[in-house]
Amino acid sequence: MAKRRLTDRQQRQISAKKIQQATCPDTDTHNGTVITHHGKELIVMDENGDGLNCQLRQNLGTIVCGDQVLFEYTDSGSQPKTGIVVSLASRNNILQKSGFGGKAKAVAANIDQVIVVCSLVPKPNSYLIDRYLVAAESLPAKPVIVINKIDLLDEENEHIVNDINSIYEAIGYRVLETSATRITGLEELQSILTDATSILVGLSGVGKSSLVKDLLPDIDIRIGEISSASKEGKHTTTVSTLYSLPTGGQLIDSPGVRDFSPADLDRAQILNGFIELRPYRGQCKFSNCSHTHEPGCAIMEALEKGDVSAQRVGSFRKMLSDAET
Repeated sequence: MAKRRLTDRQQRQISAKKIQQATCPDTDTHNGTVITHHGKELIVMDENGDGLNCQLRQNLGTIVCGDQVLFEYTDSGSQPKTGIVVSLASRNNILQKSGFGGKAKAVAANIDQVIVVCSLVPKPNSYLIDRYLVAAESLPAKPVIVINKIDLLDEENEHIVNDINSIYEAIGYRVLETSATRITGLEELQSILTDATSILVGLSGVGKSSLVKDLLPDIDIRIGEISSASKEGKHTTTVSTLYSLPTGGQLIDSPGVRDFSPADLDRAQILNGFIELRPYRGQCKFSNCSHTHEPGCAIMEALEKGDVSAQRVGSFRKMLSDAET
């Protein structure tokens, strides 16, 4: 009988236990997952699914939503329980964005899927979608594109949906159409999220919060529990927050953004992030080809033949230009 393949979550738990045995053999430590953080405090989910407020031991570096950690109870008899994080397990990956001054800012860790949410209102930004896809490919994680608020579809914006479907499905990406208002496409989205750690990303106003509420019927109760643990008094959307899905898997709700750029990617990584351009790596006449005007550019030739999308090549060129500034 063939061995059953471990899920990514099970593999991370095994990794955390190995670290526990190697680094903390004589202490009463426990495995946990970082749900969110408020200032210098973390909210950690223990192996029973309960959240507790934890302090962070010094010199552990930046810890973010989705991290697997080891913690000790500071007073196991107190209610609510509190703890201190003493160790960070190795990460499968970490999603980072370019922050103030170009410095990398961590968003979340140990991600299996990046769900890029756009909508008919506000109008989708193809360059933003492409930057999220490049970030997902660089992790690596599986990208999925969601067109939300599909209930607003009409003759004037129908071409937007058609363009997104034709461009991205042609290169192998899955595109879903959803509506929290009409409960459209949610079962398919829920199926995709099952047994994986996924993060919702996108512009402010695209309806991510509405999707989360439909996927997590008890979201208001959970927000209250997190607020109580963090002593914030109310839920804020300034940091990413992880929720366990009733169907299995975990969903990270990230704050809406005005803009997003993946952090610390070089030219080769950017090219690799455009999956349909990978076959042209190393095929240009000049090794330092900018892919904008040089003779013998493999990507320009593919564009002229119609083998690649002009919109995607435009995004690729802009990302290269932005990375140099």
